[in-house]
Amino acid sequence: MRHNTIAANKMEPQLKDLHPSDRPSPETQITQLWMLLDVSRVLNSTLDLDTLLRIIVEVATVVTESEAASILLLDQKTGELHFEAATGTKRSEVQSIVVPIEGSIAGWIVSNSKPLLVNNAQQDPRHYTQADDATEFETRSLMGVPLKLKEKTIGVVEVVNKIGPRLFTKHDVEILETLAAQAAVAIENARLYTDLQDQMQALQQAQARLVQSEKLAAVGELVAGVAHELNNPLTSIIGFVELLQLNDLNDSAQKDLDRVVVQAQRAAGIVRGLLDFARQHPPERTPVQIHNMLNKALDLLAYELRTHNIVYDTHFVSDMPLTMADPHQFQQVFINLINNARQAMSGAHSGGRLTITTQLGPSLFRSPDKKSNNQSAEASVIRVIIQDTGPGIPSDRLSRIFDPFFTTKQPGEGTGLGLSVCHGIVSEHGGHIWAESELEKGSVFFIEIPIIELEKSRWTELVDWTGLTDTDTDASISDDGAARLLVIDDEPDLLELLSRTLKLAGFEVDTTGDGHTALTRLNETNYDLIVCDVRMPGMSGLEIFEQAQQQRPDLAKSLIFMTGDTVSPATRRLLDETGAPYLAKPFKPDELIQKVRGLLKAR
Repeated sequence: MRHNTIAANKMEPQLKDLHPSDRPSPETQITQLWMLLDVSRVLNSTLDLDTLLRIIVEVATVVTESEAASILLLDQKTGELHFEAATGTKRSEVQSIVVPIEGSIAGWIVSNSKPLLVNNAQQDPRHYTQADDATEFETRSLMGVPLKLKEKTIGVVEVVNKIGPRLFTKHDVEILETLAAQAAVAIENARLYTDLQDQMQALQQAQARLVQSEKLAAVGELVAGVAHELNNPLTSIIGFVELLQLNDLNDSAQKDLDRVVVQAQRAAGIVRGLLDFARQHPPERTPVQIHNMLNKALDLLAYELRTHNIVYDTHFVSDMPLTMADPHQFQQVFINLINNARQAMSGAHSGGRLTITTQLGPSLFRSPDKKSNNQSAEASVIRVIIQDTGPGIPSDRLSRIFDPFFTTKQPGEGTGLGLSVCHGIVSEHGGHIWAESELEKGSVFFIEIPIIELEKSRWTELVDWTGLTDTDTDASISDDGAARLLVIDDEPDLLELLSRTLKLAGFEVDTTGDGHTALTRLNETNYDLIVCDVRMPGMSGLEIFEQAQQQRPDLAKSLIFMTGDTVSPATRRLLDETGAPYLAKPFKPDELIQKVRGLLKAR
């Protein structure tokens, strides 16, 4: 019993004064030792912290013959003690109490790393009465021992009110110390196991997000390639139909051809929308009309909204000004917000109403401290309001919805990045995004961006470069002189369409589907303008450009690229590096003619 003798020497004076006759009978001591042996086996059989704590307080109550017991664990960061487990009818009230180190018996035990026995708690100034007040329980006597792990104290085990007229004894302290020594090791092991589980879960979530990101990247690569292949036949379909419509057809045939054009353009719009959403773009600030971005997002999601019983209304302000922004990024913002609203409404009510409103006026944004932002209250902003009739967002989650990886969706249903990406895009544009919500009444998302006017010189450059002058915006197929053009594309049907369209407009046209033949033609003939596809087998449009530029330094101002893949990084780099204008497939015949005429006029 050397350990117990040493422990006793460290105790308060009242422990030394206890008489040996205070020990229980031998039979009781044997029962207590058997119970401690049994609990040792149990503590070593589980790593669930809640289960361990419950077992420890229950055993502590029995072996010390007390009315109640509790475990307080030390929060190393705050230096406070928290009730983690307790017996008694009102243990839930106890577990909500935070106990300070200063001014409490438990705090004294932790600070001194010694057991303490108080047989008249109401007279002890260290007694923290808040637990009694919360549970309507009177603490008459109290005994506590530290939970120690080597030289580190991690908490306290306390027992309250010896049953009957007796007082706590030195033997009770020894028994509780023995239990605490076993409990401290078990608690630490359970904590380590819990930490390991948390780390494993975080790793699994990170791996799931990585897999999701890789899947999205793979889908993006696939979509880019498929889109290019789809845009070629779509361009041919739209073009040949419009050529057919130039003929003298009856009304029924004209209406049928109109339907073909509408559906082909619808398919083209879906392909463009998928490309815009699936692929990342480098920041590209261009003049944008916010209403166009919203309509494109709604067109892309129209099928999903309709099949999930979502009705949507738009209330767009008239005379919405243009602003400088990245159209691809803002389309991503609107798609994310509309899709989130759709999922919330269909999941909660199997349908609902989506309302999208645009406004102009002073900013409504206020920082969390309720002060206005740095933006002048007089400055007008473009405001987009997206409102749904979903279940709403709980107030404790509303402040976190823009945090990276925070999501209210089930595992596998989202990455938790959508709203944080939206926040980043809007912030990069000098704007603000925030949400307001009320449970069972839906959510409202506000997006505000500043109005950035385009310099007049940039407008002139844009108009000249694209050929979109007032006289050209309503261009149609007509005689246009004898400018000589070379058209390069590996799709025979598309090449035929381009040739016929440009010849009907009065141009002289040579065609080829091979890059090497194109270079030979360029050596032999001084063409006024070249129309060239970007992606072709054998020799790409970029390779043709690079080789031909050696003999035609002005080629960048004499060439129009065609591409069905305007969003892939490689294509974007090509267009940026060459500075050449381009036509995004699918395009209509009059768009081709406008572009050609505009570039010829600019030259």
